[in-house]
Amino acid sequence: MRRIKAVLCVLLALCMIIPFAACKKEEEPPSTTVTTTEPTTEAAPKNINILTGEANLKDEAIGRRPVGIMVENHPDARPQWGLNTPDIVVEGLVEGGITRMLWLYSDVSEVEKIGPCRSARNNYVEVAEAFDAIYAHFGGSSHAYRLMNNDSSIDHIDYKNGDAKYDRDHSRGVATEHTAYTTGEWLMQGIENKGVRTEIKEEYTSPFTFAKSKKTLSGGECKEVKASFSYSYNHTFKYDETDGLYYNYMNSNRMMDADGTQMAVSNVLIISCNVSYYDSKYAEWNLSSGSGYYISNGTYEEIKWEKGSTHDMFRFTDKDGKEIEFNIGKFWIGFVPSGNTTIS
Repeated sequence: MRRIKAVLCVLLALCMIIPFAACKKEEEPPSTTVTTTEPTTEAAPKNINILTGEANLKDEAIGRRPVGIMVENHPDARPQWGLNTPDIVVEGLVEGGITRMLWLYSDVSEVEKIGPCRSARNNYVEVAEAFDAIYAHFGGSSHAYRLMNNDSSIDHIDYKNGDAKYDRDHSRGVATEHTAYTTGEWLMQGIENKGVRTEIKEEYTSPFTFAKSKKTLSGGECKEVKASFSYSYNHTFKYDETDGLYYNYMNSNRMMDADGTQMAVSNVLIISCNVSYYDSKYAEWNLSSGSGYYISNGTYEEIKWEKGSTHDMFRFTDKDGKEIEFNIGKFWIGFVPSGNTTIS
């Protein structure tokens, strides 16, 4: 009888324990909190030079119009004063098989000596307008004056009319027309005195699209590019792998600045165009559209370009119509007669 009572007590104890065990809450797995970070887009620096893509502008130059200055390339004008100072050197035929240059600056204010300065040509006026640039010149052809005088929106500084200060350097013993020079300070003072608009129009703030990192171009290797304007005006740009620059040779001679340094750029842009002549001598570039070459980083690619009317910007695409992304750095842009460029 005692044994039965013992068994009953054990069963009773089990009955009391089991419900409590069954009601016990299962432990939940530890919670994990997933945190997500929104992707951030780093704002581009405000001091980007719109002509080179470099972050090197002074505060005073941010949002300002570029300035373009006409400089000659006659043998008596060489070596030019300040050849290595522009952001962009534009070169093309004017007359008699000779070329002149348009030096474009995002900030010209501290350039010490620029020249020899020469007269305007209508082709260069239209190139300056493509960048919303203030155009500085010393006189001009009748065609250039007609274009500038008939369009009041074209802002220009004419040294011949006293719009800005200039001086003459007679130390070379050459004819007077090869001696005029200016400075960035004088030019900026002339712009202020004339009351020319200095803020750049919004639509001109991105004349080029720049790559985020240095590009190798799709056309293949290019260690040397030759651009021929005429029998006596031929450029050869040779690539230097040590610094990634193309060094300019004029008729096989080094193209030198008066300070003794050779001209070198990161980007060579060949704009192939048809050239005709008016008034029996002045070159007229067809600036509607065409083909060309972009050379940079030891490589090249074929391009297409278009402009149109006087105030239109240039547009550059590859052969398939995709917008070109340029490498950061200075440019030489040549408006070279069609068929006169050799890549090697």
